[in-house]
Amino acid sequence: MTSLRRFSIVLLALLLAFGAAACGGDEDIAGVGGTIIKFSDVRDLYEDEPAIDDGFRETLFAKIALEALDQALSTEFGVTVDPEAVEAYFTQFEDSMNQAGRTPAELLGVENASLELVRFNAELVALRDAALEQLVVSPEIVDGLFADPATLTRVCAKHILVATLEEAETVKARLTAGEDFAAVATEVSLDTQSEGGDLGCTLASDYVDEFAQAALTAPLNEVTGPVESSFGFHLIVVSERTVPTRVEYLAAPWETLSSSAATLIWSNWITEVLAASDIWVAEAYGIWTPESILPPASETTTTTGAETTTTTSG
Repeated sequence: MTSLRRFSIVLLALLLAFGAAACGGDEDIAGVGGTIIKFSDVRDLYEDEPAIDDGFRETLFAKIALEALDQALSTEFGVTVDPEAVEAYFTQFEDSMNQAGRTPAELLGVENASLELVRFNAELVALRDAALEQLVVSPEIVDGLFADPATLTRVCAKHILVATLEEAETVKARLTAGEDFAAVATEVSLDTQSEGGDLGCTLASDYVDEFAQAALTAPLNEVTGPVESSFGFHLIVVSERTVPTRVEYLAAPWETLSSSAATLIWSNWITEVLAASDIWVAEAYGIWTPESILPPASETTTTTGAETTTTTSG
């Protein structure tokens, strides 16, 4: 699972796109099941006092989401996040920060971020790891994966990419006449990254849809195409195609599953958990939805000419 754990700090910062400015108090501001989230729980993620604005609501949403996911992990799978995994990620992030001579805000690209926000990132990634270990072998997920051949079928392929259908037909005629595939690819292919057109072996789902579908159905060792995609026109030769059995997959899912498939499984689970969780947000802090926390009803926006003014009542 090593590759899935190489999260970039940038991607994590995008997941937690926080903003900040000034507020106070330590009231109950949200709840997830029987767990209460206080103002200080969010305040600690900042260096300075945050204002109750869109950035604060994004932060609160992330805090609620992490709590809901943590509860679901325990309820659905009977497991909890390993504190040692959290500490390992936190140490990794902190070391990166120190080696680069950066502050938490500079490391995460989040203004006003405290060291606690770095730890929050560590908790999120450790929870993601724990959840995926359970999700990727759950019967429902496995059934879905085997229902979509592209997610588990590994294909070994080579291709020649050209700009027009006419060019593709000309190249195909040359190949049919017996010219060497690698030599023709080197001469005419727009894909200069693959030597002699060789793409190696990878999951079909790693390719754009049109290419993936062709790779899944092409007769082995024959020129297939032209296949049109957003990149142009492809002539494809598939030399090998393998699909694990269910037993083989369950024995070593991370040897088969792509990072994109794992990300989709994770994001779908987040959506399901947030939609089903018992969550509330104090009226003064916003209106909860499973996608975001909306500004409270007391905030009104009026537009006059080129000016837009937000006012808060109460």
